[in-house]
Amino acid sequence: MRKCGRFLFSVFMIIILSVIANGNAVKAVGFHYPPDTDGQLVVVIDAGHGGKNLGADYNGFLEKEMNMTVANAMYEELSKYEGITVYLTHTEDADMSIQARADFAASVNADFVFCLHFNMSPDNKLFGSEVWVSAFGELNREGYRFGCIQMDAMKDMGLFIRGVKTRFNDKGEDYYGILRFCNEYDIAAALIEHCHIDHDADVGFCDSEEDLIAFGIADATSAAKFFGLKSEILGVDYSGGGYGPDLEADAPGTLYVQADETDPDICMIEESYVDLDRHVVGVTVTGHDYDSPMLYYSYSIDGGTTYTPYIAWPQTDVVAGYSPDIFTFEVEIPEGISPAIVVKGINQYDRYTESNVLTGFPVFVNTPDEAPLPVETESPPSLPESTETKEYAGFKAPEREEKEKDVSFLSFLELCLLICIVLFVALLITRLLMAGKRRQKRKKRSRK
Repeated sequence: MRKCGRFLFSVFMIIILSVIANGNAVKAVGFHYPPDTDGQLVVVIDAGHGGKNLGADYNGFLEKEMNMTVANAMYEELSKYEGITVYLTHTEDADMSIQARADFAASVNADFVFCLHFNMSPDNKLFGSEVWVSAFGELNREGYRFGCIQMDAMKDMGLFIRGVKTRFNDKGEDYYGILRFCNEYDIAAALIEHCHIDHDADVGFCDSEEDLIAFGIADATSAAKFFGLKSEILGVDYSGGGYGPDLEADAPGTLYVQADETDPDICMIEESYVDLDRHVVGVTVTGHDYDSPMLYYSYSIDGGTTYTPYIAWPQTDVVAGYSPDIFTFEVEIPEGISPAIVVKGINQYDRYTESNVLTGFPVFVNTPDEAPLPVETESPPSLPESTETKEYAGFKAPEREEKEKDVSFLSFLELCLLICIVLFVALLITRLLMAGKRRQKRKKRSRK
């Protein structure tokens, strides 16, 4: 209901503003390629940045150079199709304002502008490919249709898909200048962010000239499918259509891409299971955004102080606008930690919501391997005959023969001592008896 209400309000405002600006006549920009009277389709390819404007500069990657390589490859490939004229906004590394690029497109009566870029993000945490389009009217429609085709191409190359998006500046206009200025000329445009040069998940797609040329060819093929072109040189024919979403049945003025400036509506977690032996906790995540799909998640085991790098939200189809509401994943817990688990759910527009905190876990510790218990037998095994000391299971034991000799000698000493004591007692008793008899004899003599 919330999304539907925003949609109806947006359509209503567009109609009202159009009526005010045109005296009750609603202006509609029609895109039926090829639109020109001479039957010629005109497109402009713009390599982003240039001159002093370096673009993204990271770890040996320089965006302005990468953009030019991709633009040249796209130009060469797209020029092989029939019924199209292709221009580059600039062929040399030079400063050129965004307004001048849009002005050039208007000067050649362009039907579409493709602006080529590479991306990077704060903290180097984002990855994937995306297309930015105008937020308004038929420009939104045509940008969206091309963007879906382009996203399919990037997905086929193996890239993570961030989708087709739009964004406003603080004046409520298109955020990106090339879209905003082309909008003034009623020229459809798309800004392609091929991938992120600062993330390991993407670097392998753009770290050679061959990779950049492959991007240019993919961009040209997406454009050819979008326009329904064919090429005898390449031996391909896309004139039959069937590429991208079918929008013919939709009402005029329908907005297919809308900016999302709110955080995800739901992000909650609960414990699924605890495995102390493997040091893992199973966590079930419930996350949803009513305005855009969920794109990434990240988790913390210290209550939200530190987080993992972003992880792709599983089974998301951002082009279709779908992401699952519930999934379960495992958190590995280091030794000696009683975790406090928090999950951050991130939507298509990189806005996030933190979940509740899971606590109350035991401290995860490594259990040492227990020594095997001794096996009881009827008689202990014989030890090797030797005068040397042997080691068994970490203990030292003397040889049995030596031990038996020690025991026999000790027993002999104890026996001798006992005999001595007996003899001593017997001798003492004998002496006492003899002394008693002598005293009796003395008494008898004294009486006589």
